[in-house]
Amino acid sequence: MENYLIEKRRDQNLLVALVCAGAFIANLDSTIVNIALPTLSAEFSVSPSIVAWTVLAYLLCETGFMLPFGKVSDIKGIKAVYQAGFFVFMIGSILCGMSSGITELIAARAFQGIGGAMLFTVMMAFIPIYLPAERRVKAMGMVTTAAAAGVALGPPIGGWITALFGWRWIFFVNVPFCLASIYAATRFIPSAYPHPAEKRFDFSGAAYSFAALIFFLYAVNMGLELGWMSPEILSCFTLSIALATAFVLRERKIDYPLLDLELFSDKTLRNGMLAFSFSLTTVGGVLFLFPFYLEEFRGLNTHVAGMIMMLPSLGQFVGPYTGGLSAKNSPQRVCIGGMLLGILAFAAFLALDAKSSLLFIVVALGLFGLSQGFSKAPNAALIMACAPPGCSSTVSSIMSLCRSLSMALGVLFFETIFSDSIPHEISLGNTSVAETITHADELAPGFMHAFAFGTIVSIAAIVFMLNSKKPDA
Repeated sequence: MENYLIEKRRDQNLLVALVCAGAFIANLDSTIVNIALPTLSAEFSVSPSIVAWTVLAYLLCETGFMLPFGKVSDIKGIKAVYQAGFFVFMIGSILCGMSSGITELIAARAFQGIGGAMLFTVMMAFIPIYLPAERRVKAMGMVTTAAAAGVALGPPIGGWITALFGWRWIFFVNVPFCLASIYAATRFIPSAYPHPAEKRFDFSGAAYSFAALIFFLYAVNMGLELGWMSPEILSCFTLSIALATAFVLRERKIDYPLLDLELFSDKTLRNGMLAFSFSLTTVGGVLFLFPFYLEEFRGLNTHVAGMIMMLPSLGQFVGPYTGGLSAKNSPQRVCIGGMLLGILAFAAFLALDAKSSLLFIVVALGLFGLSQGFSKAPNAALIMACAPPGCSSTVSSIMSLCRSLSMALGVLFFETIFSDSIPHEISLGNTSVAETITHADELAPGFMHAFAFGTIVSIAAIVFMLNSKKPDA
């Protein structure tokens, strides 16, 4: 892999900037949409479980297509997949802005998620292939910072655009950014890449994994509305388990697997990936639920709520500085410290009520963002350091898959717990929360139970990180 290193510092910086661009645009769009969820719920007169699919459809396709595109990037090159990702993402954004109903919007978001899958699958693979070892942790910190900037700027930009121009323009803003990124990628990203010995593609494995995800996410999302013991939900769970089992059995049997399960025999990679996933589950839940807390429970307008929702991401700008901390204290210790801050943040969330001051909300959300800032980059570096030679893009795609799946599960679990903890005439009604509630306090148990779940998940993330170890390299 050393033969592909970029020698000039300027060219290294340009590559990092382009990788950061992909991280920024994909994360910007996720949080831009989140802040508009109450608005979309009211405009289309749908419940939180339905409007959640504008987030879930994106994450589902992003997650489901990551493994296939990870293999495609090994065969065709990460530059080609990255450029195509920006193009698909741009077309999806245009279709989202032109949607006339909730069904069309969900479908367009699914298409947009395919572009997101292309971007997320390969973005981390550029760093170990083209950058020298001494720059990789800092570069990953810059990528996580760019992602944090997208998450941070999404809510205020989304709130401002939604309030002044309407929700459609939160998608149209992606178009010029994508065009500029496609041009820059053509000019500055190297075309040479490590060619794999195996170029066959496991179409059956891709179909099994994607179908298993669809059935599982649908069952969890619709379990409350259709009944957890209903034939439809039980059938979906059964099919999901059967397809996931078929996927694992196939991947173990064939000699050109879509997912090399042997990678998970490495203790550091396995536990690091689990810690990474559990931590991001809380991110998905917080980013989904807090706009409803601020707008429906506290009565804030979209613009003000958008400004407040910047806070979970501002703390993540410490990402580039975690490289020095990791060098002195090990990535594992830095991760654990960040995750402990996450538990403190959820303790603060559990203390929130209808009379909590805005200052307290600001501190709690800022603490949550700081926890992610201290844990993400060292965790990613720990995982990528375990990648065997020639498998960097595969490990990157697995890590990106875990990210998107965990975010989707966070939305699902937090929304399900929230909806199951409030009066069912509110959660199951075919209308928005704002049109159904008689008093904001009806929503309080939903928020508290969801935040309690987030605390448990945060503790689990620390347990997995404690069971990992620093790589010998």
